[in-house]
Amino acid sequence: MQESVETIHTELEERLRFETLLTEISGRFVNVPADRVDGEIEGAQRRICELLDLDRSTLWQVSGKGPVSVVLTHTFQPQGEPLIPGHLSAEELFPWTRQKVLAGETVIFTKTSDLPPETGPRRQRICAAFNGASRPA
Repeated sequence: MQESVETIHTELEERLRFETLLTEISGRFVNVPADRVDGEIEGAQRRICELLDLDRSTLWQVSGKGPVSVVLTHTFQPQGEPLIPGHLSAEELFPWTRQKVLAGETVIFTKTSDLPPETGPRRQRICAAFNGASRPA
C-alpha cells in the first residue's frame, strides 16, 4: 500500500510540474512583442524538452492557403547536434506522417525502424534529417 501511495504522490508531483510549466509558458505569450515570438517559442520548446526528458522538439506550421502545406518553423535540439535544415516541407519528406497528423492522429516513433512499411524509402531521409531521434507528432 505504501508503494502505491508513493507512486501516486510522485505522479501528482510530475503532473503539477508539467501544469505549472504550461501556465508559465502561456503567461509568457501574453502581450509578447511580435519580434520576440520566435524566441519565446524556442524557449518553451527547450523547457518542455528538459522537463519531459526529450531530446528535441519540432514545431510544424499548417498553411490553409491553396493546397495545405506543412512546414517546419521551430526546432529545439541538444547543443552540438547537426542542425536540422529550416523550413523543411512535410509533403516532400514525410507524406505518410503529414497525412496522419492532418487527419488528427498522433504519430510517435523512437527509431526509424518503428515506422510502418508505408513510409518506404523515406525512412533513410527521415533518419538523415533528424539524426534518428525520437519525436511525437
